Amino acid sequence: MSYWRWLWCVIKMIYQLLCCSVSLIFFCFNVFWLFCNLAIPWCTVTLVVVCVASKFVKLQRSPNEKRLLSLLSTPDDRPSYWPIANRAAGYDAPENSKAAIKKCLARGYRNVLLDASLTSCGEIVVANPKRLNVAQQPLTELQKLNITDQHPMGSQYEAESVATLRQLSDFLDTEDATQATLFLRLHDNSARMLDQLQKFMAANETFTQRTIVISRSPLAIYQLRKLQPEITCGLWHETYLSLSILKSSTLITSIYGAIFRNIIAPVIGISIVFLNKEEFNLHIADLWRNVGVRPIVYMVNSPNEKRYFQKTMKIQYLTDSLRSEPHLLVKA
Repeated sequence: MSYWRWLWCVIKMIYQLLCCSVSLIFFCFNVFWLFCNLAIPWCTVTLVVVCVASKFVKLQRSPNEKRLLSLLSTPDDRPSYWPIANRAAGYDAPENSKAAIKKCLARGYRNVLLDASLTSCGEIVVANPKRLNVAQQPLTELQKLNITDQHPMGSQYEAESVATLRQLSDFLDTEDATQATLFLRLHDNSARMLDQLQKFMAANETFTQRTIVISRSPLAIYQLRKLQPEITCGLWHETYLSLSILKSSTLITSIYGAIFRNIIAPVIGISIVFLNKEEFNLHIADLWRNVGVRPIVYMVNSPNEKRYFQKTMKIQYLTDSLRSEPHLLVKA
């Protein structure tokens, strides 16, 4: 008798489990149906509204293509046309230093990227905040430091302190570096930084004409160009999809990239975009070019990689060392 009772209990439990499973399936189906009929249409409407609104708030891209080509250098300057020296080729000489800039120009490389940070006293300096705690120190303390000490070959260079933006501008004028193109990467996107930079560039037309301001913040670029539309700006694009499941989704990555290319880029009026080499291909390059933005890849240090981006991709790249340029090692 107990055997039949136990068997009945088991059958009853299986029946209840089956009923619960069916209920769960119907619940999931209803949720999915609700999402399809309510959420997706509203998302579509929202996207359309954003696209239409972006047409009214977008800033005009500056400068024109001719001026941009003059900044980045023309293809006639190959092979010095391809590389952009990151922190003035920080592997070859002390990064962000005048000595490094002078070395780049002496070699015939005119494209130089430097870091711009804001001190605690509100002065814009050329320094890497990852190496120097710029935001927490006043200018007087920073200029006591010898930045050449931090480089492996620093003993080969004269002692040099952190330069302000004014000192950098005067140095470029002294060196008669009229052909140099300066990429100024902002590490501080605060309103204070943007206000100081806008005031400086408004008062220094020559410096503005040869400088491209780079930031990872689209909002910072928009605010800066709204204050002074003549400033040429570029976006430092980083992937914020940290979850591997999101990165592996072609749909999500496509939507993510399309938002940056077709909505954000036209609104803020950028002229160039820096892209990670691991997420770059010819298709992505064409998509950016179609919206009038010139792509540049980072970081490219291997000679083989450089030959690949020169010969196959035909894309300019950001590099830490100019000594690894292919034409210096083997015949191109």
